[in-house]
Amino acid sequence: MIRLPKMDHAAPSTLIDACSLMREQGEKARLLGGGTDLLVASKLRNVKPSLVVSLGGIPELRGIRFDEKEGLRIGAMTTLNELRYDPNVVGHYPALAEAAASVGTTQLQYMGTLGGNLCLDTRCMYYNQSEPWRKSRAVCLKMGGDVCHVVPKAKKCYAVFSGDMAPALIVYEAQVKLVDSAGQRTVNLKDLYTGDGKSPNQIKPGEILSDVTIPPPVEKQGSTYLKYRVRGSIDFPLAGVAVRVTLKDSGICQDCRIVLNAVSFGPVPVPDAENVLKGRELKEDFIDQAAEQATKAAHPVANAIGATPSYRRKMIGILTRRALMSLAN
Repeated sequence: MIRLPKMDHAAPSTLIDACSLMREQGEKARLLGGGTDLLVASKLRNVKPSLVVSLGGIPELRGIRFDEKEGLRIGAMTTLNELRYDPNVVGHYPALAEAAASVGTTQLQYMGTLGGNLCLDTRCMYYNQSEPWRKSRAVCLKMGGDVCHVVPKAKKCYAVFSGDMAPALIVYEAQVKLVDSAGQRTVNLKDLYTGDGKSPNQIKPGEILSDVTIPPPVEKQGSTYLKYRVRGSIDFPLAGVAVRVTLKDSGICQDCRIVLNAVSFGPVPVPDAENVLKGRELKEDFIDQAAEQATKAAHPVANAIGATPSYRRKMIGILTRRALMSLAN
C-alpha cells in the first residue's frame, strides 16, 4: 500500500480566506476539491504539498442555477454526480451531462468536482508512476528534468490532457471565473489552457476557479460527448469528442462546435471541421468530410497505455462521425 505523505490541512469557510492561504503558501499548498486526482498524485509523490486547502466548507462554490435568459451557472465544487442528473443540465446541455456520466465510476462522480476536473493535471505513462519506478529513469521535463521519454528529442512536455468536462463546456462557449484576494477575472474556458503539458492551465498562484457560466440554450440545438477508453468505467479517455450543432428551421447547420479530447496538451477545437458543416445540411457526405478534418487535427503521441497513437487518431474520426450522425438523426 502506498501511503499519503504527511501534510497539514486547512478548511477555510470563505473564498477570500482560501485565496489568502494559497497566496501565502505559494507552491507549498494545493487545493482540495473531491481529492480524486490530488490524493493519488500525492501518494505517487508526483506532487508534494505541505498544506492542502479544502474547499468543501465554502457554500458559494456549490450549486447549479439556471435561468432561460442568463443561462447556466455552476459552482466549482458541484459534484459530477449532481451535474449528471440535474434536469436543467440534462434538458438543455446534454453533452455536459454525458461528459459527467463518463468520468470514472459512480463513487468517483460523487466525490469528483467540476472545478477539479477542469483543473486536472496532464497525464503520461512515464509520469503517473510511483516514485521508485520513476527513479529508474532520467528525470522527465514534467518533473523538472530535461528529457521527454515520450518524444526523446522534444524541448517541451508531451503529457496529455484528459479532463472530460472541458471539451463539453467549450462547445457551449463556457466562461470561468478566477478569484484571488485582490479581485477576480473571467476568461473563456477555451483560453484557460496553455498548450504546455508541464503547466497545462493559466491559473495564477493564489487564484481559485470559483464557477462556470454557460450562455442560454438556443432553439434547435443538439449536442453530445463521446469517449473512447479501454474499459467502460474508471479509465481516462484515450480519445474523446464533444459536438454541438445548431440548425435553422430549414435544417441547414447555422453553427457548429467540435472539440477533441485526450490527443494533445489541452482540448482541441477543430474549426476546419466546423466550417465543413456550416451553411449545409447534416448529410453523410459532409459529416464524413468533417470527421476527416477532425482526424487531421488529432496528434496523439505514445503517452498512454491502451492504444497506439495511430489507433487513437483513427478513433477521433470514428467518434466525430458517430456524434454528428446521432445529432443528424
